[in-house]
Amino acid sequence: MSAPTTNTERETRRHAPSLFGIAIAVLIGGIMGAAITFTAIDRSDEVAADQPVMGETNDSTTN
Repeated sequence: MSAPTTNTERETRRHAPSLFGIAIAVLIGGIMGAAITFTAIDRSDEVAADQPVMGETNDSTTN
């Protein structure tokens, strides 16, 4: 069921602030997602000091 009288210009004007807010929220969410992804990828190359390098072990029984 639709409204009997619809003024699309008025509806557009009334919904504009809400649509603008939604667009800003999506933009901020995208920026945050990209920042988290970039940080995770950037830090994945670092090796912690207490982690053995690939191929090395901390086992003192092997020579």
